[in-house]
Amino acid sequence: MSQAPSLSAHSFRYELPEITSLLSPLSGTEAGIINILGQIGELTDCTRCSVYELQGTVKIAKRRHTWVRNGADVGKDAFHNSRMKMFPWIFSSINNKKAVYIQDVLTSAKEATSGLKLLQTQVNNSFIAIPLVDEGDVFGFITIEDSKITASLEEGPYDLIFLSELLRLAIVQKKFIDELSLFKNLVNRSNDYIIVIDRNSSKVLDVNETLCTQAGYLRTEFMAMEPDLLMDTVGNFWNGAFFETCGDHYLDVDSSFKAKTGKKIPVEINVTFIEHNDSEYVLAVARNITERKEREIMLQKTRDRVELALNGADLGIWDWDVATDELVFNARWAEMLGYQAGSLPRNFKAIVEMIHEPERKRITSVFRDTRPSSPFFEEEFSIITRSRESNWLLVRGKATEFDNEGKASRITGTAMDITQRKLSEGRLKQYADKLQRSNEMKELFTDILRHDLLNPAGNIKGFTELLLEVENNGPKRSMLEKIQKNDDKLIDMIDTAAKFAKLESQDELEFSIMDLGDLLRNVNENLRPMVESKKMEIIMRFSGAHRSAVNPIIEEVFANFLTNAVKYSHERTSILIDIFDEGNVWKVAVSDQGEGISGADKPYVFDRFKRVTKKGVKGTGLGLAIVKRIAELHGGDVGVDDNPEGKGSRFWIRLNKA
Repeated sequence: MSQAPSLSAHSFRYELPEITSLLSPLSGTEAGIINILGQIGELTDCTRCSVYELQGTVKIAKRRHTWVRNGADVGKDAFHNSRMKMFPWIFSSINNKKAVYIQDVLTSAKEATSGLKLLQTQVNNSFIAIPLVDEGDVFGFITIEDSKITASLEEGPYDLIFLSELLRLAIVQKKFIDELSLFKNLVNRSNDYIIVIDRNSSKVLDVNETLCTQAGYLRTEFMAMEPDLLMDTVGNFWNGAFFETCGDHYLDVDSSFKAKTGKKIPVEINVTFIEHNDSEYVLAVARNITERKEREIMLQKTRDRVELALNGADLGIWDWDVATDELVFNARWAEMLGYQAGSLPRNFKAIVEMIHEPERKRITSVFRDTRPSSPFFEEEFSIITRSRESNWLLVRGKATEFDNEGKASRITGTAMDITQRKLSEGRLKQYADKLQRSNEMKELFTDILRHDLLNPAGNIKGFTELLLEVENNGPKRSMLEKIQKNDDKLIDMIDTAAKFAKLESQDELEFSIMDLGDLLRNVNENLRPMVESKKMEIIMRFSGAHRSAVNPIIEEVFANFLTNAVKYSHERTSILIDIFDEGNVWKVAVSDQGEGISGADKPYVFDRFKRVTKKGVKGTGLGLAIVKRIAELHGGDVGVDDNPEGKGSRFWIRLNKA
């Protein structure tokens, strides 16, 4: 590419503005950069000049500012957002910190690379690129398009070189101001309180917005604050005594600042002493620890509550470091072993030796063999205390740390003295053995009722019936009939007592879905001869299905209600049967027109072996007790009320719906 003719200073007719105006406070702002860029445009009499920054490792050019002569066409910008490898010759020169001058882009582009051809779409005549360097690195460049410069840049113009350097300084200054502004913003928005003080004068040099907001002072108030008020507000952390004692840095974890309102703000303050330009400063960074203090108070209260709870529960606490065999425990744990807290050896080995010999190996393996998959354990074992007494302990523990092989390296737990419980269990076992023997006797008695007594009574009944068939003598028949009635009573008593004993020993029944109406009709049919003998009538006042989950033994309840109603009612009266819908249950009620039951007697009618009255009725008194037990096994309840429709009683049972 041909060299351009030399460029001399007299080629320009442009007077630079006063240096003071170019170096005004605006020079480090966007307006200052644009101002200098305009000066370059006017100096070179160009159509357009721009400043670019190189970003990223691939060096992408980002246009920062452009100056365009009034009336000129802005045109295209081939450099903006382009990788500089698209302009290898231009970028090579810029990267080597050399300016680029192309006198005639149109002519040069015909002989050059595609990069110059691309540049032709933007530039009509000349093109100048000047690198921008900071601390030895190229960070951008200036482009000047279609200028009136007709000479080499190496020999001038010095005005252009000066302005380019000034623009570089303005951009670097702008970056510094931006970074400083970012840092200042971060400091102001910090959650911590930050304050800088002159050690010698005890004057505040700077303070962040967070401290101003929390303390209620303006920044100017802090900076004008007298030493006495300052010490009252933030303390005296810059005192020389601290420096002499702690050196150039110290941390106070329990300090406080005082707000303008007088409220104390607990802080943790980090103080640094700094020397700069023969002056001494103090930088303090304080953190508001109000929430932490509140949490500490809550934690202490929680610890106190736990300690009270443990004391109330009579629990000992222990913590075992398996690797070192160190054992940490509270006073109650030591007391359980017969020691004072200070005299009990603080190792697990000493505890193992106290475990009752037959259980020692098993208990030790439980402690040591805990794994991450099953870290919890609970064991009861006996120990021999220091005073040679035998006590029982309930120990619960959890492995909280494990080594690389998955073995427990730390185990923590509690212990409870269960000696009294074990003694009670021993006495309870003796009682249980006696109760078992009593139950066995009860079962034996029930078997005797069912078999040994019922069979002879049945034989008496059979022979009596045979004798009545052949005996015609009046007095003899009367005696046989009395024998028959008493034998029937005996059979009824044996049968009822056996049923009650069986129900008392049962805890649950098997249920199936049945219709209560069908069961009532079946019982009614079985009792028809008894009802007709007293010329009575049973009226069923229900219809439809009444499905319930019951055991067939429920018929015993209905039969008992109806039998008693017939026994206790007068001849030629009616018995009413109702089924009421009470939400989740059916209420089956049997109403009679008998003498009724007094209010004082109603609470006792379902008690075993009790009957309100025996007048004219022969029976054991166990019937209603059986009814109550059957109801309990069904999860229901029973009761008796006055007949709401007249004289007599109403017996009822509630059963769950299916």
